[in-house]
Amino acid sequence: MTKKRQAILAVLKGTPGTLSAAAIHTVLPDTDLVTIYRTLELFTKEKLIKQFHLTGSEAQYEYQSEPHHHAVCQDCHKIIHFSTADEKIKQLLALENFAISDIEMTVRGTCSHHKQ
Repeated sequence: MTKKRQAILAVLKGTPGTLSAAAIHTVLPDTDLVTIYRTLELFTKEKLIKQFHLTGSEAQYEYQSEPHHHAVCQDCHKIIHFSTADEKIKQLLALENFAISDIEMTVRGTCSHHKQ
């Protein structure tokens, strides 16, 4: 692993939550944006990190030391990280003839700051 890739992974590991490629570039201005995008693509393919489209159109990337899901406020774009038993989700889905290997859940709604 190159030093630039190590630096990108360190930024993701050291950040609680998701980051865009542009945000990573802000932290690592000496690393060109193309290198950042290619590295993120590689890390996603190798399952070192996860890619999400939580708010807006720009992809967000996250290193997850513990698997979790996301709730996104549609008003303020706050992202809440939460965990739930994947086995319960599998039971609720009750998909026949399908072996679920991974669950990525994003729920959208309004946080308590925006209730009317």
